Amino acid sequence: MKANLAFRTLAKLTAAGLLLAGVATAQDAPEKPTPEPKPAQEIKPQRKAKPAATLKAGDKAPALNVEKWVKGSEVKSFEPGKTYVVEFWATWCPPCIKSMPHLTALQAKNKNITFIGVTSKDPNNSLEAVETMVKEKGDGMGYTVAWDNERKTSEAFMEAAGQGGIPCSFLIDGTGTIAWIGHPMFLDIPLDLMASGKWDAKTGPDAIAKAEKAMGTVYEKMQDSPKDAFAAFEKLEKEYPALAEQMGELPFEIALRSRDYAKAYSIAGKLVDTAVAHKDAMALNGIAWTIVDPEEDHEKRDLDIAMRAAVKADEFSGGKDAAIIDTLARVHFLKGDVKKAIELQTKAIGFAKGPMAEQLKKSLEEYKAKAEKKEVVP
Repeated sequence: MKANLAFRTLAKLTAAGLLLAGVATAQDAPEKPTPEPKPAQEIKPQRKAKPAATLKAGDKAPALNVEKWVKGSEVKSFEPGKTYVVEFWATWCPPCIKSMPHLTALQAKNKNITFIGVTSKDPNNSLEAVETMVKEKGDGMGYTVAWDNERKTSEAFMEAAGQGGIPCSFLIDGTGTIAWIGHPMFLDIPLDLMASGKWDAKTGPDAIAKAEKAMGTVYEKMQDSPKDAFAAFEKLEKEYPALAEQMGELPFEIALRSRDYAKAYSIAGKLVDTAVAHKDAMALNGIAWTIVDPEEDHEKRDLDIAMRAAVKADEFSGGKDAAIIDTLARVHFLKGDVKKAIELQTKAIGFAKGPMAEQLKKSLEEYKAKAEKKEVVP
């Protein structure tokens, strides 16, 4: 079942693949557009080589070419004296979805800055899917959203900058110059430095590299010494609180690996509260699965927290996400309700495709075998 985890949550980050795990390319998209993000694909084509960059920090920002402003006011041009963040995303991109609460918080904090989420047409991303997601997210996407005009904005920014993965953000200063290009999880650093007049496009990336290194240290220690990882995380949290806040389930996972279950489930309860407030089905599913994953040897599993998380994840995804339903079935199974687990697992298989469907069938066989044993009278 370990492989099946990919169908529920983003792959666990490692120090080596820290940032790569936080972006997605068009090759990572599911086969069909969908209003809810799917964390994995059925067939993964070979990735294309990263395009050469002709646009970089220090260059004037290209003009926006938008077909429809899905949310917020139209931005006709980058006005002198105003700061903008242009972030590229897609409905099928899990890291993009995970970045939305952070972008929303940044927009609320920086009302003098205009944040624009630009998304483009591709075989897996449609205007209909975008409008549906924006409507469902509501205040969870508290910034301007734009539908690209035949990918012209994406070409002018992303392709020209040699950026092959999303989410990707472009910070544009009051002179219309690109101040920084990178993953939105690091936006707090250049934004804070710009606010204090200390940001420099040439030396600024060094500050971000320092944050990346601190982040990598946490993951490195997590592999060998979970208890030491807590100390590294606390140091990161002190130096880069906004970055630490985005690391989501990591403190929970560190506590589980340390077998400090009281701390782990205290953290998990708070994570569930936050995810429910944001209607974040992905995060809720990830928390629930971390607790019930049969490949993990947790001595204690708080099934009440797992149940709450899985039920809300199923609710927020409309009861149609195979991976989430599978997680909910596993929770019911561990709670002893085998009949309900079989019912839900059968439903999950109905929504699943390809390799995922085959894996879910194995769990159904497990549940049915358990049911048969219960029916046997000694």
